[in-house]
Amino acid sequence: MYWYRDGNPLSLLPWLAVMLIVWLAGWLLASHAFRLQSRERLIVGLGLGLTLYVWLVNLFGRWLAPELAFSLPAVLLLVVAALVAWRSGADRWLDPADLRIWPWLVVGFALFYLFMLWSKGLTLFDEHKNLSLISIIGNGNIPPEYLPGYVRKFAYHYGFHIVGGSLMQLGGMLPWSAFDLSKSFLWAITLLLAALVGCRYIGRAWGAWAIPALVALAAGTRYLLLILPPGFLLRADSEVQLQGTSALINKPFSEALVSPWLVDGGPPMDYIFGFLNGIMDPLVMAHQGPNTFSVLIFLLVWLLAPNLRKIGSAALLAVVLAAWALAWEATYGLFMLGLFGFAAIFFVQQRNLALPQLRWGLAAGVASAVLVLFQGGTITELLREFLFGYEGPGLLQSLGLGVSSTLPIAGTAASSQFFGFSLRWPLAIVSAHLGPLSLFSPVQLIVALFELGPVFLFTPWITRWAWHRAKAGDWLLGVLTCAAWLGFTIPIFFQYQSDRDISRLTWQAMLAWTLLLPLVIADRNFRWPGWLRPAAVGALALTSFSGLMIAGTQFSATSTTRLGENFNQLDSLIATQMWGKLPRDAHVMGPLGSTTILSGQLTSVVQGEPPLDDIYHRFIEQPTLQELKLFSYDFYYIDSRVWEELDPEIRATSHLDDECVVTFAEVWDNARINYRRMLDLRACTD
Repeated sequence: MYWYRDGNPLSLLPWLAVMLIVWLAGWLLASHAFRLQSRERLIVGLGLGLTLYVWLVNLFGRWLAPELAFSLPAVLLLVVAALVAWRSGADRWLDPADLRIWPWLVVGFALFYLFMLWSKGLTLFDEHKNLSLISIIGNGNIPPEYLPGYVRKFAYHYGFHIVGGSLMQLGGMLPWSAFDLSKSFLWAITLLLAALVGCRYIGRAWGAWAIPALVALAAGTRYLLLILPPGFLLRADSEVQLQGTSALINKPFSEALVSPWLVDGGPPMDYIFGFLNGIMDPLVMAHQGPNTFSVLIFLLVWLLAPNLRKIGSAALLAVVLAAWALAWEATYGLFMLGLFGFAAIFFVQQRNLALPQLRWGLAAGVASAVLVLFQGGTITELLREFLFGYEGPGLLQSLGLGVSSTLPIAGTAASSQFFGFSLRWPLAIVSAHLGPLSLFSPVQLIVALFELGPVFLFTPWITRWAWHRAKAGDWLLGVLTCAAWLGFTIPIFFQYQSDRDISRLTWQAMLAWTLLLPLVIADRNFRWPGWLRPAAVGALALTSFSGLMIAGTQFSATSTTRLGENFNQLDSLIATQMWGKLPRDAHVMGPLGSTTILSGQLTSVVQGEPPLDDIYHRFIEQPTLQELKLFSYDFYYIDSRVWEELDPEIRATSHLDDECVVTFAEVWDNARINYRRMLDLRACTD
C-alpha cells in the first residue's frame, strides 16, 4: 500500500474539491486584484490560491479541528475572492479567453507525472522530520510542536508540509504518498510560473521553455574541474575537504568527482558527485519540498508585485510574502533586504520613490513583516527565543522586565552570536558539500568559482541591465538584483551556527542571476560586446548540463515504488488502523520517527535525536508499564524490529502484556514473524 489509507482512489476527491475551490478563488483574485495578461491569470491564480490557502490553514489550524482547518480556508478564500470580483465592477467575473492556456495545463500535468515517477522511486530526504511534519500537521498539530506538550513550537519552515498535511487529512493518503504528491504538484506549478516569466520578459516562444528549463536544470559546473590539469586536482586534494554526507565517499577530492554519491534512498543508478553542487542544486533534485515551494512563491511575487491595482492587491501581496517566510525564511528575508535596499538606493539617487506600485510594494513588505512575527515558523520562534529565552534569561528578563520562558528546553538568547550569526574569517564562499572555500587560497577560490558556475562571470552586465530596467519602471528587477548581491556577499563575511545552511543565500543569488541572464540576452536594446551574447548562451548551457545528467540518473528510479525509508507494507497497514484515530490529547510513546509518522501524534522531538539522558531512551530500551503510566503515557507503539532486539527478560518484565493493556491496532506479516502493534494503556492504573 503506497497511496491511500483505505486503498480507495476516491478518497482523493475531497482534496481535489478543495483545490478546485482554491484554484477558482485564485483565478478570481488574479483577474481582479492584479493587472495580469489573459494567458497569466489561470496559472498565476493556481499558485496564488494555493499560497493563500497554506497561510490560512496555518492561521485557522490553531483553533479548528483538522477537518475544518483544511477545508474552511478554501471556502473563506472563495468568499473573499468573490467580494473582490464584485467590488471591481467588472461585467464578468472570469474571462473564458483565459482558458486558451489549456495546452500549458497539459504540459503541467506531464511535468507533475514525471516528478511523481521520480519521487515514488526515491526516498531521498524522507527522514523522520519531513514525514513527521506532514503527519502531525495533517492531524491538526498546527503550528507544529517541537516537543509534545510544550508551549515552544518548532522553529522550521513548515509551509510546504501543510500541503502534504492537506493530502493526508482530506485526501486519505499515507505519509509517503502525500509527501511525493505534494512535491510533484508544487514542482509542476513552479515550472509553469517560470514559463510565464519567460513569456512576459522575452516575448518569444523560446522564452516559455528556456526559463523553466533553467529553473529545473541550472546548477554549478563542478564537473568542469575534470578538464583542469591533474596537478591542480592533486593540490585540491590537500586543500578541499568533503563535508556532511559527501564525506561518506571517503576519497580524495579528485577521485570523489567521478565517484558515486553515497546517500540513502537514491536511484538505482548512482548520482555522480561531479554533477552535484553544494551551492545550487537543480530543481530536478528538489526532493525535500520546501525549496520548491520557495521558488514557486519567488516566481509568483515576480509576476504579481509589479502589477498591483490598489490597497487590496498590496494586502494580498503581504500575505503571499508572509507565506514565503513560512515556506523558507532565508529567501524571504533576502527578498525583504533587497526590497528595502533597492528603495534606499533609489531614493538616495533620485530623491523620490516615484516608480509604479513601489510604495504599495514597500507597504506590503512592512505588513508581511508584522504578520511573520506572529504567524509561527522559524522567524517567530527565533524572536520568541531572543525575547524570552528557553533556558536562562532572554532579552526582556535581562532588561529587568521580569519576563521569561518557563520551558525546560536547551537554547538561550544569551550568546556571543546574534541569531546564530558571527563574523567569518578567513572570508570564504560556502558550499554545503565542500565547506568554506577561502578567498585567500587560489586553489579553493578556483574550486569555488567552478562550484558557482560561469553565470557568475556575467553579473556586472546583469546588474547594469536590471538597474536600467528598474529606473525605467520595472523596479522588481532592481529588487532581485540587490537581493542577489546581498545573498552572495553575506555568506562571505558571516558564518552561521549551521554553516552549510547559509549556502541557501548564495543559492538564491545564483538562481536570480541565472534567470535574469536570458532576459539580458533577449534584450536587443541592451548594449554590450557582441561576443558576450553567445558566451552567455554557452554559460547557461554549461550550467544546465549537471541538472540534465541528474535528471537522466533519476529515470532509473521511475519503474519502482518505494515507501518512506525503512517502511514496508506492515507500516502502511498499521497506519490505516491508527492514523488520526487516537485522541487528540493522547500521550504516545514508541520508536522515534515511525510512531509519529504512522499515528499522527508527536511522540518526541520532531527533528534530530533526544539527548542521551532523555527519558525517551529508557522507554525504548527498558520500557515498563509502571513508568509509562507514571509519565502519563496513554499508548505504546511496538515495532517488532525494535522490540525483538530487546533482552527477553526486559520484555517479560515490562508488564505490557497485563490484562489492563488493550491492543488498539495490530498487523502481522503472512509468516506471523514480523508485526506492528499499538497498545492502549489507559485502563491501567499507576
